[in-house]
Amino acid sequence: MEKRTLILGGRVGDLDVRFELGEGVHVAGRAADCDVLLSESSISRRHAEIEFRDGRARLRDLGSHNGTQVNGQPIDDWHELEFGDKLTLGRATLTVGGKQDTRALMTFVGDRPSTGVAITWHEVTGRDRSERLASRGGGKRAELFTVLAEAGSLLISPGAPEDLFEPILDLVDAAMAPERALIVLLDEQNGEPQVRASRVRGGGEADNIMLSRTVIDRVLGERVSFLIEDAQRDVALQAQMSIVSQGLHTAMAAPLFDNQSVIGLLYADSADTADRYTTDELKAFTLLANCIAVALTHARYHTMEAEKQRLDTELGAARRIMATLLPAESPAVPGWELLTHLESCTEVGGDLYDVFPLPDGRLAVVIGDVAGKGLGAALLVSSLLPLLRGLAGSIADLSDLVHRLNAVLFAATEPIRYATLFVGLLDPATGELAYVNAGHNPPFVVRGDGTTFTLTGTGLPVALMDDGVWKAGTASLAAGDLLALYTDGIPEAWNAADEDYGDERLRKLLASLRGRPTADVRDAVLADVKAFVGEAPTSDDVTLVLLRRLP
Repeated sequence: MEKRTLILGGRVGDLDVRFELGEGVHVAGRAADCDVLLSESSISRRHAEIEFRDGRARLRDLGSHNGTQVNGQPIDDWHELEFGDKLTLGRATLTVGGKQDTRALMTFVGDRPSTGVAITWHEVTGRDRSERLASRGGGKRAELFTVLAEAGSLLISPGAPEDLFEPILDLVDAAMAPERALIVLLDEQNGEPQVRASRVRGGGEADNIMLSRTVIDRVLGERVSFLIEDAQRDVALQAQMSIVSQGLHTAMAAPLFDNQSVIGLLYADSADTADRYTTDELKAFTLLANCIAVALTHARYHTMEAEKQRLDTELGAARRIMATLLPAESPAVPGWELLTHLESCTEVGGDLYDVFPLPDGRLAVVIGDVAGKGLGAALLVSSLLPLLRGLAGSIADLSDLVHRLNAVLFAATEPIRYATLFVGLLDPATGELAYVNAGHNPPFVVRGDGTTFTLTGTGLPVALMDDGVWKAGTASLAAGDLLALYTDGIPEAWNAADEDYGDERLRKLLASLRGRPTADVRDAVLADVKAFVGEAPTSDDVTLVLLRRLP
């Protein structure tokens, strides 16, 4: 059974918003835990309550300061909602939308050219006002379609294209009373026409409808509207028994032309011998199809904008998570210079670092990079860093610490998420460093004489597999030595010529900076990366952790 969804769309301040609510009770307001979060000063923290069950929705005010209205009328207690109702909460306005997914099968059949009537877009729109007014005497349906075409802007409302299918079919049904009506849209991937919604007189879904490939190609390719006045008397159609056998008597197809391109077609037919669509009705039908196409394209743009706003909201939440987790400042360690730096790209990446003292006097130094970007990456960081801090204070063996960390994260993380990680435990008094490199970029150690070596990988990234082996390595930092930890935002920085910065360039630069303060090293590295990249866009975060043992 299809999951029912209640759709609310509208504006809050300067932003367009869209909410999809499942069955249950949902709170709308300004508080962060509200299901319908409306960030606007005129809205109370818990402003109103929406209940959606069995396809029915109702709304009540929760004692808000500025009140709740439905279609301009204030409400207090429960009020039943209908499709298209306008909800006003403070200065925010929302519209109740709906979802319809009725489909029909459609088969194209080859045929000979039909003697049906075809008209071009110019013939529909090229007449002057007097001719259009005169055509209204051509029948009740033509007049009704003209009115509907002029009022077509009412179709433009917030929501996805699917939300408009039922109102569109309602208009076609009210104007034409067809036995069958179809909305056919071109697939965005392969360009093939697909039936997206249908309506059958008396309810239910349309059977497999056999449509002439010639007619459909002309409607879609030549932007021509097509009319079959009497299929049973059309000599060309007599050869197509598959069409005649459907009992089709009269039919119309018009391109869904949004004033820039054809996005599909609108179709209506009838087997009732009392019905016979006319050329005037076809012209009105074409105007209606044009209005519908504009509305559907507008809805597509609205959906894209809503998705962009959702992503912006997600990125904002990810940035806030990262800001609260990463240390604001590094601890002071006698005899050592310590500097941390994270420079975010336009998106929220998964870079992380941490530096904190342990009860035994050692200093934990951590750097890592979570696969992916956005909220998912930030959530893994929010699990990894607190867990690492908790384990580091109670587990003496570094290999066991990373093993335990991996076990917890793998069980709690979605399969596509994992993290490269370097964890070092430094004894500031002796300069002895124990470390595990779980698939991370190998840090550089720069000796006072300019020689360098790397702390290579000792195991797989964490949360990548349910089990693994992580060996511990050791290094010794003497007076004047520099330990440089970094993420792949530096070596994988690309310039306009599609060249990457590379580990070797970084190694040579660090070696040339031996003996310099960590702030000078940071500034030189960032400046060199920026000069290399030039005007090319930044694609990843840049993170540096520098430790230098003072002479």
